[in-house]
Amino acid sequence: MTRAFLPVILLGALAACGDPTFVVPGSPDPVVRAFLYAGQPVNDVRLTWTVPINTSDTASVQVAPPINDATVVLVRNSVRYPLVKSAGDSGYYQYNGTGLIVREGDVFWLEGSVKGRALSARTVVPVRPTGARMVSSTLTIPTLTIGGGPGGPRPDFSGAQTLVRWTKSPGSLYFVTLDNVELSPVGVDIAFPGGIRGRRRVIFAPTAADSLPVNALGLPYYGRYQVYVWRVNEEYAQLYATLQQDSRDLNEPFTNITGGLGVFTAFAADTTSVTVIKK
Repeated sequence: MTRAFLPVILLGALAACGDPTFVVPGSPDPVVRAFLYAGQPVNDVRLTWTVPINTSDTASVQVAPPINDATVVLVRNSVRYPLVKSAGDSGYYQYNGTGLIVREGDVFWLEGSVKGRALSARTVVPVRPTGARMVSSTLTIPTLTIGGGPGGPRPDFSGAQTLVRWTKSPGSLYFVTLDNVELSPVGVDIAFPGGIRGRRRVIFAPTAADSLPVNALGLPYYGRYQVYVWRVNEEYAQLYATLQQDSRDLNEPFTNITGGLGVFTAFAADTTSVTVIKK
């Protein structure tokens, strides 16, 4: 790309698959944010437009217009897998067939067309990390006594904290997600910011470490969580690194989309689990 552009806001954690809004001079460009996950359905492909840098509508700076009329195809080993538009005015696309399973080591091409403009990108599904485990498989949240007055016993929150660990590879980047898998989850009655009721998935920012602290007070529900430790692909690592720059530098974030902006990348995960209970 010959034109510098600036991501003015990252909507949610980048590892949460949030969408960066690109503010650019001139005419709008298509932005692709396409994520493939080994062993999981293909439903996290989104296309939006950039926002003109001279817009007078401050709200539009934070919400990129979705593209709902694109043609999007995944290609693996010369076999083409057309994606269809997801429900609603979201800009998301998904694969509804039965013949596509994303595997480690797969090489995928993404091909798209938006109003006669061709888009393309390539990614390789990484090898999943190993050794995912919880230091403690159970997190305990104490019951608070109301009206106990000053000088009473302080609740013990030590059992509400643990670590998720994995085997680290040099130069690799990881992120962790926790999915509540209860059929009818009960909400945590005391929670710090970060535990958002109604969302079953909690996502942590990327890290180059081999462990991550988990606090039950930052989770929205009691019950069992499936814990995923995702190895991040090289494209995602480069995008994350450029988005951490000082915005005053106005450096161009990484993109691997030919004909547009954004990123097409893939992830693979090792899994473990943890259960949150009330004491």
